[in-house]
Amino acid sequence: MVVALLAVTIGGIAVISTRLVHQEIRRLEVDVRVPAASTPPHDAATLAAFARERHVDAVLFDAQRHLIAATIHPARMELSGEDTLTIVDGATKRMIRGGLHVAGGGHLFLLPKDDLPTPRSALDRAFVWIFSIAALVGIAMAVAIARWIANPIERLTGATRRMERGDLTVRVEPGGGPELAALAHGFNAMAAALDRNEALRRRMVTDVAHELRAPLTNIRCELESMQDGLTAATPERIASLHEETMHLARLVDDLQTLSLAEAGALEIAPQPVSVAALVRRASASVATDGPPDLVVMADPTRTVQILTNLLTNATHYSDDVRVSWRRDGGEARIDVIDRGPGIAAEQLPHLFERFYRVDPSRARHTGGAGLGLAIVKQLVQAQGGRVWAESEVGVGSRFSFTLPVVRSS
Repeated sequence: MVVALLAVTIGGIAVISTRLVHQEIRRLEVDVRVPAASTPPHDAATLAAFARERHVDAVLFDAQRHLIAATIHPARMELSGEDTLTIVDGATKRMIRGGLHVAGGGHLFLLPKDDLPTPRSALDRAFVWIFSIAALVGIAMAVAIARWIANPIERLTGATRRMERGDLTVRVEPGGGPELAALAHGFNAMAAALDRNEALRRRMVTDVAHELRAPLTNIRCELESMQDGLTAATPERIASLHEETMHLARLVDDLQTLSLAEAGALEIAPQPVSVAALVRRASASVATDGPPDLVVMADPTRTVQILTNLLTNATHYSDDVRVSWRRDGGEARIDVIDRGPGIAAEQLPHLFERFYRVDPSRARHTGGAGLGLAIVKQLVQAQGGRVWAESEVGVGSRFSFTLPVVRSS
């Protein structure tokens, strides 16, 4: 397309400029003079020999401006003024000035032979060379530009096909200008997100299997032991089985809540509610600090669930836990603060991921299934808020989230 555009543009310029220059050349006056030492002819008998000897064409007029003889025969020739010959031949018009006076008052005009080089033919050749070189340079530049644009697109196409075959680790090198570079960066970001989501999906399947396997194994072993008569169905063993069953039920409920929240199908019923009342409903035993009249627009049940999850997580690591809240612009910021062992900085970005546990052993006594903070994140975002964590090893942790404040009328 670029080559075709250049060809049409250069060809059009060549044709138009050539015609304009030819038109201007036809208006030029040609001055052809006979050398002073020559003796010009004065009749038709000597005109042909004179012109042949000097390799020119000649036109002879008498004193009354009548054409006597000529070695050329154009459509029209006429003598204007004292020394100007006008020759019209088709679309060509030439004016020859400087005619020589001959015997009897006649006028002789000499012209270059048609087969001799003329300014127009030389100019045509120059135009041909100029526009040919310009066309070659333009085509070379067009090919270079096309390759410069096409190479990144080809790399992007190849990477897309590799991704289609399941290779989510593929990345492309940005190039080909800012627009294509931005497209490559966007593709790399998309590929990284897909790769990360696929890794999370695989890890989630593994984590779900792990979380379900432990209680199911305990229940099966207890039941098989009772069936074989090795143990008796004592109230303690029945209570243990009930605890394992409740753990499975909570895990299934958490997974369902998380799935609905991520799909945007979780039912949220926001209404004006006092932050202090929400904190008291979540736990009446922790220290609190905040204005009693701060009202937010939130779903009370879901917000109490958020606070409960955060407080359960905090009290698991520390006995010194408190909740504070304050107004921050159009939002209410609520902080759950503990004086526990703290969390390493490299783990903070992953705290709100599904099944993420600070303890890699995933022992039950060090925490739950790893869904509590993921549910907190989804419930906060579903109500138009933000959630984050700050921590310092050896000092403690602060889990914060925001909710929209009710605007006063």
